[in-house]
Amino acid sequence: MTTSPFGEPPAPGTPGSLPEFAVRLQALREWSSVRLRALPALVEREMAARGVPAEAVRCAYGTAREIFRDEPKRYNEALLFDVIRALLRKAHPSAEALERQVVRWRESYHHARRRSREKAVFPGFSIGPLSTSVQLLEGNGEREIAESDVHVLVTPRAVSLPAIVAYRREKLRKEQEDRHKKGLEYHEALLRYAVHDFVVNRRGPEELPEVTIHFTYSDYLTFLATQQLDEPLPGGDTLRSLYLDGRDPQDIPDFMRSSFGLNVAVVTADGWLVVARRSGRVGVGKGEWNSSANEGLQRELDGRHGPPNLFRAAERGLKEELRLRPDHYDLKLLAFAVVTSNSQWCCLFLANLRTMSRQQFENNLGRGVQDAWEHRGFEYVEFEPQPTIEYLLRPDRRDSWAPAAPVLFYLSLVHFHGEEATDRVVEKLEAQQETGEDR
Repeated sequence: MTTSPFGEPPAPGTPGSLPEFAVRLQALREWSSVRLRALPALVEREMAARGVPAEAVRCAYGTAREIFRDEPKRYNEALLFDVIRALLRKAHPSAEALERQVVRWRESYHHARRRSREKAVFPGFSIGPLSTSVQLLEGNGEREIAESDVHVLVTPRAVSLPAIVAYRREKLRKEQEDRHKKGLEYHEALLRYAVHDFVVNRRGPEELPEVTIHFTYSDYLTFLATQQLDEPLPGGDTLRSLYLDGRDPQDIPDFMRSSFGLNVAVVTADGWLVVARRSGRVGVGKGEWNSSANEGLQRELDGRHGPPNLFRAAERGLKEELRLRPDHYDLKLLAFAVVTSNSQWCCLFLANLRTMSRQQFENNLGRGVQDAWEHRGFEYVEFEPQPTIEYLLRPDRRDSWAPAAPVLFYLSLVHFHGEEATDRVVEKLEAQQETGEDR
């Protein structure tokens, strides 16, 4: 580090819990002398520097202040490390020194989180410094889940909303109507499903999974209203503290589960994994790196003739987002999962293109895609364990993933290359991270 009036920043150490980590984070802010009021502007610079779309570069004062709460149960990780970088920059370190410091803070955070999770029933998915709040409910990638073993039942009843959620939904509805009248981007109350129950049974000597999902009715504005998880309520609580923290995902009320996503990893015939980046115009996950295609289950499109078929809905997503027809690929369902940090439920698919190469895939995209606005762009990664896992762990990626994407890509590697070959690479890269080796 260059000479600075600030001196060396405080060491993050190895805290035994997230509250202990919070104490060290507060010490870092005090060392930097950055006032909370000045922090949002600094964070927005960090967001822009890591490529967040300009329209999504926003950090409210209240959001930045929440990072420094005394008893955190979890953090918005992308925001957390934007804050840490902004504070560390006050001493004007070189780029290399800054990244070494950030790595130490990242290791400290994950140590605290792992220690906190020792008491948790539902640990999330992690590879080295990359950690998500995704809990796999069924499937490990080794064998696909047959379409005939997935059953969907729908109770035609709308979820019941508590007063505060109904108020937020109505406020959103008025805001979106106003945006529509002004000719701005807006969100409709598209008819969605809420997860009521998720049941797994085993059948036969091979103990094959048989999955039954029970849905009730919800809509997209209810989903958006329930994603305002950390905005303070009149009594000081938040939706997160009231309905998510410390709960089994199955015990969370229906209205907080007003989303079911279909995530698809696409691999070209010549062995390239397609990685998408979400645009700044989507309702949630603006600018995040994501699975090749990501679609939400919709009642009007997927439930016209009865309960929705998850495979047909995934095919719809591939057609709308990537201009791929069912005859272009072999579709396999690998797993069901839930993002416990925001109660978003999903299933994870792998689509292997039969004959279409990467170049042909790109040419096909260029002929016009229905939902092109949902993506900012695509990148392509050699679909082998080493390059794919290294890509997931890249410093400019690991804090910018949509939660389910790394899980899906890992399971796809396991399915295609085998668990042993995939985990051998994971263990090697994790060992390098621990010893500070740089590839």
